[in-house]
Amino acid sequence: MNSQELARSGEDAAIALLVERGYEIVGRNVRMPGGEIDVVARDGATIVFVEVKARRSHRYGSAVGAVDARKRRTLRKLAAEWMQLFAPRAYARFDVVAADGTRLAHYRDAFR
Repeated sequence: MNSQELARSGEDAAIALLVERGYEIVGRNVRMPGGEIDVVARDGATIVFVEVKARRSHRYGSAVGAVDARKRRTLRKLAAEWMQLFAPRAYARFDVVAADGTRLAHYRDAFR
């Protein structure tokens, strides 16, 4: 499995997990000027921007650890633009779904 296939597989698993937990998927691989948001979902009235990271192993660190300060800053900027366009009055939250090997973990409200 190459890195694109791994990422796609991780996103598929993340979406299945989110749907199982009652999230409504609004968009996947949402492209905005300046980057891409892996998943945009609704959790009740809250818009949730979900970063999905998949790793085959911990050899280069954990999947959740890969969501570093730079990535979080980029996601905040992209989310602010998305919110301005599509849901200016909604509340927003950032979740991370990390796939480390076969283990899947959902970090609700992972950062602000």
